[in-house]
Amino acid sequence: MDHELVFALIFFPALVGALVLGAWGGWKRGWVLPLAGLVGGVLLFWGGLMAAVGEYFSSWQASPDPPDEAFSDGGSLVFTLLLGWLPGLVLAGTSFAVARWVRVRRTRAASY
Repeated sequence: MDHELVFALIFFPALVGALVLGAWGGWKRGWVLPLAGLVGGVLLFWGGLMAAVGEYFSSWQASPDPPDEAFSDGGSLVFTLLLGWLPGLVLAGTSFAVARWVRVRRTRAASY
């Protein structure tokens, strides 16, 4: 299987799940469930990104006659491990903020 396809099959479901969890958390009231949705979205994105990068390189190395770049020093895996939570926080946080904004607007509109 193509290594880009392997990456996409793992990464995009994690991306969608992170956006949905962030939005779900933004829609909930209180602070426990919203925080759980936001943190869950970040962790799902981060884990999906790490799994996708790992499988990307594994499938690339398993391809017939792989180039030398397929056997890199693991810098991308380390970078993903250390900083992969940051884009997850941005994406899940954005969906959280949009859902929270919509919920507040709907609540205010219903109270008039």
